[in-house]
Amino acid sequence: VETEDVGDVYKIRVSCDILPDFEGWHLKSFHMQELHTKQEVNFDCNCWLSINKEDQELVKEFPAVHENQRPLPVHKYIVSIHIGDHWGSETFANVYITLYGKRGDTGVRKLHESLVKGGPFQRNKIDSFLIEAVSLSHLQKVVVGHDGEGYGAGMYLKMITIKESEDSDEEWIFPCWNWLDTHLGICETVCEI
Repeated sequence: VETEDVGDVYKIRVSCDILPDFEGWHLKSFHMQELHTKQEVNFDCNCWLSINKEDQELVKEFPAVHENQRPLPVHKYIVSIHIGDHWGSETFANVYITLYGKRGDTGVRKLHESLVKGGPFQRNKIDSFLIEAVSLSHLQKVVVGHDGEGYGAGMYLKMITIKESEDSDEEWIFPCWNWLDTHLGICETVCEI
């Protein structure tokens, strides 16, 4: 793939689509080379992109491996979605989120495997999800939304809380206190917090 100058490469994000009968693919490594200087950037991957294997993710990020430099850490961010207690607050739609920090973003991620038992995004419930990404540094904002699928797809979102890991004392809080719905509140299914 040829492209214009992309600047200093510090990570790469790889994803694949869900196709019928597709078991996913195993990515061992990834290599990039600057055409003029022949300088290489390598990425050690050794993982599956699959909904049926390992951590069931179709999007992965990998830090660049440069000579004489430690790669950036990869964090498993714990993203907690706090649903309101209003009638109709829950949703069965597909919910997506993008985290933004000083060091870039995670890209759009589907929230599909809650760490909390029971159906996700139910009234007065807090669901937590893992989003694995190369360190974003200090988080600045999130964009959250849903695809509007299903009857009464709107949801009342109180807030989103994010920790860099289970052991982290630091927590980012993104308050919303609004509907993500085409007919209520902000009359949008996506919002930036």
